[in-house]
Amino acid sequence: MSSAGHVMDSIKRMKANRALTTRRDAFNIKEANSFRPKASSEIRKYRFKEATPQYLRKLKAQLSTEKKRELIKQIIVLIISISLGIIIFL
Repeated sequence: MSSAGHVMDSIKRMKANRALTTRRDAFNIKEANSFRPKASSEIRKYRFKEATPQYLRKLKAQLSTEKKRELIKQIIVLIISISLGIIIFL
């Protein structure tokens, strides 16, 4: 159960791949991987709207009510699953 054939094959493949990357006409990897800064016209500038304090209060209230609803749903599912588990195993 020798794996020398697999090892030799992998070594040959690595050498062949290395030979391909060193040839300049086959791949131009170094140029493709180099970092070039973007021109100022290519840079996107985002402008976001500022949230008013009234909107923030409304959003916080909405999030807290959603959180409470989710917590209640989770508790109900937990109670139902525990009760079904107890009924099944008794």
